[in-house]
Amino acid sequence: MAEKNQAPVVAFFDVDGTLTCRDFNDGLHVVPTPGVQEAVRAFAEAGNVAVVCTGRSILNIEDLLHLPFSGYVTLDGTHVILDGRVVYDRTIERETLRQTVEEMHRIGMEALIEGTYGNVMVRCGKGQMDYCRDVPNIEDYERAGGRMDFGKIDFTDESLEACQASELLMSAYAYLNVGDGNHELTIPGTSKGVGGRALLDALPFSPARVFAFGDSENDLEILRLADVAVVMGNAHENVKAHADYVTDDVRDDGVVTALRHFGLI
Repeated sequence: MAEKNQAPVVAFFDVDGTLTCRDFNDGLHVVPTPGVQEAVRAFAEAGNVAVVCTGRSILNIEDLLHLPFSGYVTLDGTHVILDGRVVYDRTIERETLRQTVEEMHRIGMEALIEGTYGNVMVRCGKGQMDYCRDVPNIEDYERAGGRMDFGKIDFTDESLEACQASELLMSAYAYLNVGDGNHELTIPGTSKGVGGRALLDALPFSPARVFAFGDSENDLEILRLADVAVVMGNAHENVKAHADYVTDDVRDDGVVTALRHFGLI
């Protein structure tokens, strides 16, 4: 990383819909194009700080770990790592999680509960999401040695109506529509912006400028935090309204276009 008397640029990069295209991904595996990978390398080699800023957990971005990212803002900002050190961490409270699992089973809502050290599913026999083991209740999960480090919840269109009709879920969490039929429940008071601020505060220098790249509702707070908000061409119009610069579609390597536009590579 740059010395304290230098002033590199810091850039936060969303993953799905920004660094990678969901159409090109292999399940939960993310597959940036060779052009995007080379652009990230060139940005970092110029002395700048590249940061992943994603709704995914660190477990689900292993495909990016070979690239020169100095930081990781994960789980929509609830878990933040800088140079291998955890600088911010928030998790869903145990009692809230217990009530959440019970409520999801009651209303027939399937969801993926994501954590830094493991993910679990709430299944109701619909087979909408099938990524990991089921958690019938928190007590059994704890007795089996499961860790309680969960930061957010993912679900699909099929469970949206049930979720929005639940007073418990809609009051206990913040709701986000992240596009392509995917939705999130996050811890109130957390966001990619909160996580991004924690990372910036942990840096040993003041950046020359801060860029943020994103495409969906869960990127809005990091886009607001940045000096320059770059929004992908594939983003919804409500996200583009917050852009300083709208770049090309993710399918056309919009990250590369923007980095070149601003002279960062």
